Amino acid sequence: MKLLRPALTICVFLVCFSFSGFGQKKKIQYNPGYDNRPFHLGFTLGFNKLDYRITPSKYLLFAGNTDSVYHIDSRSTPGIHLGIVSDLRMGNHFNLRFLPGLIFSQRNLVYKMRDFSSTEEEISFYTYNMKLPSIHIDAPISVKIRATRINNYRMYLLVGMALKYDLETKRVQKENSDYTIRQEPLDYYYEFGFGVDWYLVYFKLSTEIKFSFGLKDILIQESIEYSRALEKLKSRMVIFSLHFE
Repeated sequence: MKLLRPALTICVFLVCFSFSGFGQKKKIQYNPGYDNRPFHLGFTLGFNKLDYRITPSKYLLFAGNTDSVYHIDSRSTPGIHLGIVSDLRMGNHFNLRFLPGLIFSQRNLVYKMRDFSSTEEEISFYTYNMKLPSIHIDAPISVKIRATRINNYRMYLLVGMALKYDLETKRVQKENSDYTIRQEPLDYYYEFGFGVDWYLVYFKLSTEIKFSFGLKDILIQESIEYSRALEKLKSRMVIFSLHFE
């Protein structure tokens, strides 16, 4: 939920701002025939937050567990992404979109560890922050459901699927073989979101929020304690994009 709250706040703001236009008078429309084009291209710049949905192992519940891992949490850091927009008109209110690109991001698994070397009667703890950078090749395909245009903007919803391949998994595993988990590089996502098209004099700018949820358990089970403490790992992502079309 920590990951979704800032994005939901932005989404609510966009919706409220867009609905305020229903009471406005008609204005001169820029690019009035833009949405009648059968096909158009563009590019994307944006920011993202990639995170994990953690299912901890039942092994952590055993009181006699001698592993150091006591608790696991996931923390994300802001990332960026670049992409290409290809848009096919399917009707007055529907478009088919394919937006291949690259996503640069990082996730951290924060382990709370028992310190068995402590001489105190009560066990003390320390924190191990496992950094897991990612460079995803992103191949999303979606249907854009558009509302009626109001003056020079138009709201829309977005639903679709995505295929993502992480180029960094093998490098991270080689450099930190004893101190990191192993992950499957390929993952499948379902996605939904919404945004606003802004019609400007020479081009169209779209502001968009999209939520992506991984369908696959990407954890590769191993005998090391960092992996044993996890039952499943699934990905989730919030993406804020600026589409220039």
